[in-house]
Amino acid sequence: MNSYELIAPYYDLEHANYQDDRDLYLNYAAASGSPVLEIACGTGRLLVPLAQQGIEVVGVDSSPAMLACARQHLEESGLLQQVQLVESDARTLQLSQRFRLAFVALNSFAHFITRTDQRAVLAALHQHLLPSGTLILDLPNADVRRYQQAEGQLFHQGTWTDHSQQAIVSHLIAAASDPETRSLQLTHFYDVHPQGGPLRRTVVQTTLALLSPGEAELLVESSGFQVRHLFGDYDLNPCDNDSPRLIMVAARTP
Repeated sequence: MNSYELIAPYYDLEHANYQDDRDLYLNYAAASGSPVLEIACGTGRLLVPLAQQGIEVVGVDSSPAMLACARQHLEESGLLQQVQLVESDARTLQLSQRFRLAFVALNSFAHFITRTDQRAVLAALHQHLLPSGTLILDLPNADVRRYQQAEGQLFHQGTWTDHSQQAIVSHLIAAASDPETRSLQLTHFYDVHPQGGPLRRTVVQTTLALLSPGEAELLVESSGFQVRHLFGDYDLNPCDNDSPRLIMVAARTP
């Protein structure tokens, strides 16, 4: 099962107030113009504000459960007719449309672990961008060290109130490094504490590829892009080893 099929019920609860990266994509979309492609769009966290800005946007995800949530949010916002949702594996994406901007937000590209899979995703992105179109990848950088430092322990990601279930939901993470694949294996524990009922636990495993800024730049440039900027945070400061994020902005080459 796609890991995000299990994460979907908790994703919006955890990210309801997360807006750190929103202005980044809104500003680039405004500068690039329509149409815009989001890979791993999830529950539509960024699709909704982009559509509200009048941007023509296509959201792609491999998880039917995440797309169902996105469809509901778009419908509630009166934006369902302005956004196309596509269920597809990013590695084999085939759309007839070409885009001025494509992006993969908040660690999603890092879920592709092997170089073969990473290159397949980048090839699909290259294929779907117009000449000189813009690509944005947002990867973890120093942020992942908190998980590595907590290896062998439970890391508390957060606790929220789910009013729809009258329950408290907690998210705990256990991390384990895999030096052979240069990846971080994460085990997620979603604990639901309903009022007057027993605790229910959902366990999900995900993996993040660990790419240095140099490795990511070489990978993207060898896939038909020219890297324009490497930012280390959402304030667009330069990226170094201590930067929390690795945000790469690249242009498609012919």
